[in-house]
Order: sequence, then C-alpha cells, then structure tokens
Amino acid sequence: MACNFRVHDGVEVGIDTEAIDYDGAWKETLERFLPEFLALTFPTIAAEIDWSLPFRFLDTELQEVVRESETGRVRADKLVEVRRRDGTGEWILIHAEVQAQRDDTLAERMFRYYYRILDRFQLPVASVAVLADPHPSWKPHRYERHECGCHLSFDFPVCKLSEIDLTPWLEAGNPVARIIAAHRVAQASGGDSEGRWIGKLALVRSLLGSGLSEPKVWEVLRLIHWLLALSAPEELRFRQELRKLQQETTMPYISTYDRLVREEGREEGREEGRQEGRQEGLREGWQGGRITALREMLIEDL
Repeated sequence: MACNFRVHDGVEVGIDTEAIDYDGAWKETLERFLPEFLALTFPTIAAEIDWSLPFRFLDTELQEVVRESETGRVRADKLVEVRRRDGTGEWILIHAEVQAQRDDTLAERMFRYYYRILDRFQLPVASVAVLADPHPSWKPHRYERHECGCHLSFDFPVCKLSEIDLTPWLEAGNPVARIIAAHRVAQASGGDSEGRWIGKLALVRSLLGSGLSEPKVWEVLRLIHWLLALSAPEELRFRQELRKLQQETTMPYISTYDRLVREEGREEGREEGRQEGRQEGLREGWQGGRITALREMLIEDL
C-alpha cells in the first residue's frame, strides 16, 4: 500500500502523490467487494451469479496460465470461480481486467487471457475490462485478425468508469461507488495538492456519515487513503480537521481513520525492514515510530 509519508536520514518528507498504484488499489477492491463491483460495472453478469454460494479467487492458477511465454510478459488482475444462478449450478470463470492507463495492446491481451484460461480450465469464461483511464474516446472492446481467408473476432464487455453516474449507487450504499469517486479525485487533482486534500476530506466525511457497516467503512477508508495519499504536513492538517469534525458532530468511526494510519505506518515499517535489511529496518522503524508518536502527541495537544 502507498504510504502518506517516509523518513529519510531522520527527516520526514512527503511522497510523490503522482505515483499512485491504481492497479494495486483496484485489485484490492475486487478482492474485498467483488459482488458490489460487478453489480455496479457489469450488472447483467452480476445478475447471472448465485452470490449465496461461496466464490473462489484463482490467483495461483492464473499466474500459471499467464506467466511469461513466447508472447512476452502478460498481466492479469483477478480470476474468480462462481456459480450460475440459473439452477444448473454450473461453474463459470470471471476474469476482470482493470486498466487505469491507456494501453493499445489491451484488446489483444484480453483475447490471450480468454483463450488461455479456457484451454486451461475447460469451463465457461467471461472476460471483462474496466477502463479507469482519463481518455474519454478510448474504448476498446474487440480484437480481430484476418489471415489468408481466416477471420477471428473477439468481443468483450467493457465499463468506462468516467461514464458512470455514481449518485444512485452512492444512495444505494454500494461501497465501490465511493472508491470510484476517490479514483476520480486522484486523477483530477494531479499535482494540485490542495485539491487532493479538499477532495479527500469531502469523501471521508461523506463515508463516515454514510451509515455503512464498520467493516465496510474500514475497507473503503483504507482504499481511499491508498488512492489519495497526502504529504506529511497535509496529512497532519487532514487529521486535525477530522478531530474538529469529531468535536462538532456525533459522526461515528472518525477514530477509525487514526487507527488506519497507525496500522499502515507499522506495515510500511515492516516492509521497509524486509527490503533494506534487518538493521536498517530497525533504524527506520525506530525513527518512524518516534516521529509518529511525536505527531500524535502534537495532534492531541492541538
């Protein structure tokens, strides 16, 4: 997960908020909110699935199917095994590709994933693409080849996030709608740190007053925080604003954000420790913990 600050040589510095891991955040969204995700992006497909039965992600199997080969490095988001609702109980595989940047090889990649998954599992396959890029006119949905009288045409469903009206989904309590809203703010704010701060505050305030269950609030809050990382000064100001909101209203779950940031900081410290070596990790962890403690004391005093 992207963190909102780092410590370098004992000095806290802001991160590059432009380097947003859109793909990672959306993979996590698929894992946490698959039924809500498909209901919003591909409602026809979602209606064919029996959500009362368990579904299973096939991450390991997918990596075996789409590993490096003669066609080069292929990538995939999620492959999940679900049951049809039509009474047959038939298994069907859903492959969902989330594309946050324009990629003119997408259509061919969707075809390659489709036939490799079909060949490997010999089950019905539905391959879908979510286009989360900022280019309105880019909407690939077909892959074609013509060779010596042979004609291949592969069509796949697509959902353009920028075209979705989020209002009814927000009113219906779909948590994925709030993640899409955060995605839009992240893309629109660009290098505008103040716009990112304002947008994140509005999203978090709306989320905390949405009436969603606490587990859903926690997951959505974590993904909003992932997509809309702030520099250290902005993050401090953000948390101060939430503290004021807590004093002014009876809005629940505000302390959830503080817990999220603390747990994220600990996880980031552990990851840096693994990457940089035990001794360096201990030094960074001590420095990060000391600065985190000082920041929280300062917030409490304020």
